[in-house]
Amino acid sequence: MELYIEYAFLENFLFDGTLLCLALYASKIKIKWWKVCLSGTIGALFALLFPLLRLPDFLKIILKLTVGALLCLVTAERLKTRKEWGRYALTCIFFYIFSFGFGGTLLAVYGSGRKVASPLVFLGFALLGFVSVWLVRKFYERRAVHKRIYPCKIFHGEKCVETQAFLDSGNLAKKDGLPVCFLSPELFYELYGEEILKGGGQVCDEMAITTFAGEKTIPLYRGEIEIGTVKKGVYFSPSGNMIGREYKASLNFGEEYETD
Repeated sequence: MELYIEYAFLENFLFDGTLLCLALYASKIKIKWWKVCLSGTIGALFALLFPLLRLPDFLKIILKLTVGALLCLVTAERLKTRKEWGRYALTCIFFYIFSFGFGGTLLAVYGSGRKVASPLVFLGFALLGFVSVWLVRKFYERRAVHKRIYPCKIFHGEKCVETQAFLDSGNLAKKDGLPVCFLSPELFYELYGEEILKGGGQVCDEMAITTFAGEKTIPLYRGEIEIGTVKKGVYFSPSGNMIGREYKASLNFGEEYETD
């Protein structure tokens, strides 16, 4: 069996570099390519020397984990604050996750006994990399949404409904100085439905808004909303854009709410 050192070095360099880039992206740390290249070089050299070591299995595992933490340390920013240490720890965690995931895939490919061309292996890693980036992006998008969802109470007369409201950066609508909050159709019906069916749900006002389909006029209904210790008068309007979402109301982004 012939072993080409330069090919093994390049393969491990690319492998470690890819894992580091994914870990840095997932932990939201700016990628500095010279640090990634330096860390990848260290990782590739370690991969070449590791088979020559005669150590017990548990020491090999500890050594691999330690080197992984070192590779992440090379790419880390300064580590002075608790937040910076937390980012570094998160980078290590993601690096281990991607290492085990990609390493397990590689082991499954070669462990099956089938000969697989190197370009196909790299293509598979590229596909897994794109999928990982997509999943990480979706995770952070979902997390960002959850940070702006607040429990609230909405009122119409004596009727009160508890729900989840989203502080929507795209909602800056106001009418006569009052913020306009949009409600999902089911929540709107729960608050006003019976009166509307009986003909008593009077439209207080209306306003024109611009959508992708063009300009349209929406009805406005007076009510109140309470979030934390803040209770204020608002206009409510039904909107189908919140069907199937985790929240049922869209708050006006130009308003301040106390949530503690």
